[in-house]
Amino acid sequence: MKNLLIRNFRLAHKTISYIGWSLFWLLIWDVLVTIDFMLFFNSKFSLPLIPLTLLGSALVVLVSFRNSSAYNRWWEARTLWGALVNSSRSFARQVLTLVDDPDDGLNPVKATLLRRHIAYVNCLAAHLKNEKCPDELIAFIPPQEFERRNRSNNFANDILGGSAALLAREYQAGRLDSIRLARLESTLVDLSNAQGGMERIANTPLPYPYVYFPRLFITLFCLIVPVGLVESLGWLTPLASTVVGFMLLAIERIGTDLQSPFRSSEHQIPMDTICETIERNLDSMQRESQCEEQMVK
Repeated sequence: MKNLLIRNFRLAHKTISYIGWSLFWLLIWDVLVTIDFMLFFNSKFSLPLIPLTLLGSALVVLVSFRNSSAYNRWWEARTLWGALVNSSRSFARQVLTLVDDPDDGLNPVKATLLRRHIAYVNCLAAHLKNEKCPDELIAFIPPQEFERRNRSNNFANDILGGSAALLAREYQAGRLDSIRLARLESTLVDLSNAQGGMERIANTPLPYPYVYFPRLFITLFCLIVPVGLVESLGWLTPLASTVVGFMLLAIERIGTDLQSPFRSSEHQIPMDTICETIERNLDSMQRESQCEEQMVK
């Protein structure tokens, strides 16, 4: 029972803190309006509820339309990262099986390509968050190449291009035929297409009216609601008005977070977790391939 109460308290705290100071100032406004009306106004006034109801209905439609557009962006971003995970596994499988080994042992290019791909996905995540490429990635790519990250406007794409150049050299060395090279290039194209889709979402915000009009109208509506309710509800106005405002502010905040899926927020795409999953998958596939090679020999 105690654990249940603690869990519910944490959930309630997280829910309320998600709105933050906006809910606090709304409560203060509701209390002030109620006190002024109940104690200081000599002549009572009434605000017709029909305009308030119509305004609320129109506001819900506007916010729902904006949130639907924002959710579509968020879901497309998540779908593209899912496609990147699948293409990464396919790329690793093709590298491990299609690139030939020399007679004297395993081809070191296989491990190099997989390390480069781990650097690629992590660098892409940082690029989408508008952050610098992490310094830890120097363990996965050559230092001289890593030093070029500050001079490049898209270092993730440069890493992918370097991997394609390595495959081209393997083809020239005779360890790849044209058919297998074309298959690997097709997977690189899939990776590039997924990256391009993510960059389109990150670099193309929702239009100005989609973002600021719902926020403006919700603010105005929250200011008007206690004025319209105070005559009929009296001292209960802060409770009812704050609950209504909480719902509208929460919906607006959710839409704001979803419209930027790569920005740090409660609903951010978990890119770091996805990159860790890709890294674990590639490491496992490489170990399995090495074990199979040793068993064959």
